[in-house]
Amino acid sequence: MSRSVREYLQHALIAAGGSLVVIGLLIVMNSGLTEWVLSLVAVWKGKPPAPHWLVKIHAIGIEALVSGIALVALGWVALPRWNWLAALAQQDSVVLTVALLAIGGLWLPVALIGHSAVIGGERYWWLDDDAMISMRYARHLAQGAGLVWNLDGERVEGYTNLLWTLYMALVHLLPIPVAQTSLIILLTNITLAVATVPIIIRFVRALGGSPLVVAATVLGFVLNKNVMAWTTSGFETTLLMWLFLLAAYRIITEAQQRMPRLFTFVIIALLSLVRSDAVILSVLLYALAVWLNSNRMLIIGYAALSLALPIAHVLFRALYYGDVLPNTAYLKVFGWEGALLAGFRYFAAFAMHYPFALGFALIGSLLTKDKVRRALLAVVLAYVAYVIYVGGDAFPNFRFFIPILPLILALAFLGVQSLIRTVWTTPVQGEQLFAPRTILLAVGLSVVVSGVTMAALAPMIDLLVARAQSGSAINQWFVFIIGVSALAGSVAAFFGRNALQRMLLQPAVAFRLWFGLLCLIGTPLLVPGYSWFLLPYEADVGNVTIGLLLKRNTPPTSKVADFWAGSVFYFSERYAIDLLGKSDRHIARLPAASSGTMPGHNKFDFDYSLGVLQPDFVVANYALPVNEAMLRQLATGDVAFTGQLYFNRVFQQHCLPYPIPINTWRTIFVCDWSEQISERHDWDACSITTAGNCAAER
Repeated sequence: MSRSVREYLQHALIAAGGSLVVIGLLIVMNSGLTEWVLSLVAVWKGKPPAPHWLVKIHAIGIEALVSGIALVALGWVALPRWNWLAALAQQDSVVLTVALLAIGGLWLPVALIGHSAVIGGERYWWLDDDAMISMRYARHLAQGAGLVWNLDGERVEGYTNLLWTLYMALVHLLPIPVAQTSLIILLTNITLAVATVPIIIRFVRALGGSPLVVAATVLGFVLNKNVMAWTTSGFETTLLMWLFLLAAYRIITEAQQRMPRLFTFVIIALLSLVRSDAVILSVLLYALAVWLNSNRMLIIGYAALSLALPIAHVLFRALYYGDVLPNTAYLKVFGWEGALLAGFRYFAAFAMHYPFALGFALIGSLLTKDKVRRALLAVVLAYVAYVIYVGGDAFPNFRFFIPILPLILALAFLGVQSLIRTVWTTPVQGEQLFAPRTILLAVGLSVVVSGVTMAALAPMIDLLVARAQSGSAINQWFVFIIGVSALAGSVAAFFGRNALQRMLLQPAVAFRLWFGLLCLIGTPLLVPGYSWFLLPYEADVGNVTIGLLLKRNTPPTSKVADFWAGSVFYFSERYAIDLLGKSDRHIARLPAASSGTMPGHNKFDFDYSLGVLQPDFVVANYALPVNEAMLRQLATGDVAFTGQLYFNRVFQQHCLPYPIPINTWRTIFVCDWSEQISERHDWDACSITTAGNCAAER
């Protein structure tokens, strides 16, 4: 990097960092500005903001302050030592060390702080709600009751992650309180994320990646919001990602050495035991091994031997549960017509969050002559087709793509590396194929055209992915990237005529850095928005509280019905009726009851769940008093179950008139067939609230 460019970047970083520091200080220290922001939130939401918005605004201010200090340090301290830092980045050990420190400094606080709260004087940790379903099965197994949802002897497989659930059962054998069991799972996932980094480094090296590609791929992994979100959720996703990448790395290196090993195929087989639908990943890895190895009969033999593990799992399921597939497979995959459209929307949302990474991975792999990278691209495309076919996922942050995301990032940065080499030099003499200014002009104009085109198509794309469960229909930061790309392209096209090639000592390096930066910033990064991960999700805190309230105020024989099948049932330890059917064989096999396209949320039968099973308590997804007009709107679409419960005849007649008079984020109703109806005014909420609240109530 030339001195003039370095000085320009240095000044820009210091200016940007200083601005963020000022903004952060104003937000943190100026109450008037905070009130103004709250008024804007009130206008946006159409009602006064909840108290937690004040905490969120202060968190944003702190994040701006810290980010500003980091940018100033980068411009003031790092850039003047650019050559020294670039030399350090060439060393894999340095990249590994920095990545591990980043995971410890950024991801660990989210697990420790963002997934815990003090309730009743004790700090409780939790996992995301569906992961708590597996925790309930695991605790029952540790107690000797078996892998069952309820302790009445009925067997239904409401989990899809056998090995992860078995590990959770081992955790429940430890002499630790229930409040801390989830912490062990969270720390396990952080450890698995740490273990993934050296595999990424070796994987990229095995594909011929330069030190810069290694550093970029690791940086894209460590700073990725989606990967961190699922690592700190408590799901088996991180274990699946680690095993998939490890198996792919071993397949590639063993093919290069012509020494396939049976243990590699055992790892491949384990994927389907970690998560049942990961059998598609196992199949793709088997195919990759067959394609890359010359001794295919040996590969087929190893694969056949390793298949004993998934076959044994299927036999166990058939004998223990009486089903060939997990109950959630019947719930989410079969019996509804909108799966394919939902899958396309899910992938469209993913593509809009990873446009440059997917683009460079695709183009770079297609143009290369490397057989391995083309085979890996085929694995990615086949898996994408599968995800579309099954309808995607109901959760944000793209859980289904996390296992292959490090592979996509690696292929993307490798694509940048190979494209620059291909375009910039001829293969014979190494001379410049085009003048630098011509290439710069072409790239600049193409970026401008693509930015304008995407901006014009944005409304159409918004309609396409409007109902995708990705956090938002069109990511605002992607729109921001379009604008920045168009502006940068215009500048590049202008300077391409005369000046920029004289400012840069190595134009090819500059292009590689520019395209690599596009790949990186075109993905969901931790910043901005990191501070929100440090704030416990209010719904999770509320569900843990409801679970503890039920345990405190109801007899152990009570039956509870709820849509959220995780924390409420885990912490209450009561007989659980899952209204959305994850652990209910009857519900899972019904046709879709609504037009919603969220897998696992469009099948329900309240006449059965309430009228036949007759729970003592029903936890509804709204607080009283209700707005019936709003609930009528909620009776259709993705959350139709919320509104339809309210208007259900059985619920209105037997449960709705009898709410429990305590303050929770959702409402607990007792039904009139329950013996607990006479006790509903005697609930003790002070036992799980702060002392100050209890004193105020008294």
